[in-house]
Amino acid sequence: MRISEVSRITGVSLPTIHYYVREGLLSPAVKTARNMAYYSPECVEDIRLIKQLQLKRFLPLSAIKMMMGARQRGEDTNHLIEMLTFLDDIFHPVGKGDSGGMTFQDLINATGMSVADLNDLDEMGLLMPAATSQGRMYDDVDLRIVQIVSELAEFGLKPSDLQVYRQYIDAVRNEAKTIHEKVHELHSSGSVPVARLSRVLTEMKSCLTHKIFRELFIEHHR
Repeated sequence: MRISEVSRITGVSLPTIHYYVREGLLSPAVKTARNMAYYSPECVEDIRLIKQLQLKRFLPLSAIKMMMGARQRGEDTNHLIEMLTFLDDIFHPVGKGDSGGMTFQDLINATGMSVADLNDLDEMGLLMPAATSQGRMYDDVDLRIVQIVSELAEFGLKPSDLQVYRQYIDAVRNEAKTIHEKVHELHSSGSVPVARLSRVLTEMKSCLTHKIFRELFIEHHR
């Protein structure tokens, strides 16, 4: 298929199709002459899937690229479903916030938190903005964290009281890296049900937290 035909059928512009190819989301066209190239008919379905993953499942291009790569490699359907479920869990919008980018000022406007307190949260690492050409950009998770910090203020907890969570963030990052490397190792010998694995690990962390607070309560009320 000529690129113009692919564009007409999918409703996606030519520059966007070229962008998908450059980013590795679509297989490149086969050139038959200097100014002539043809795309596989399968790319139409691929483009529709990319748009669905963007618009209906809110996945970023990096996650979509991973999905499309697995699909192009001929990964089995069960593994693709597991991977999609896992990505859904990770990238599904948190709370009622927009999963798209928010500037620092947008965050102030949306939460009413002071510049000083937001800067404190930034410096502590509790907010994790993405560095872009437009400056720091925050997402729905950052927004929800600020809203939670505002709720904690009602109990008398100030942002500076939350320094302890820097250690928690470091522990979670270390856990994520360790588990990711182990899953990658296991995947080389067969498909890993990543979505179920993620849910089991989340439940284990919840149980550990529950157990620690239970022990703390008993210790302080003997």
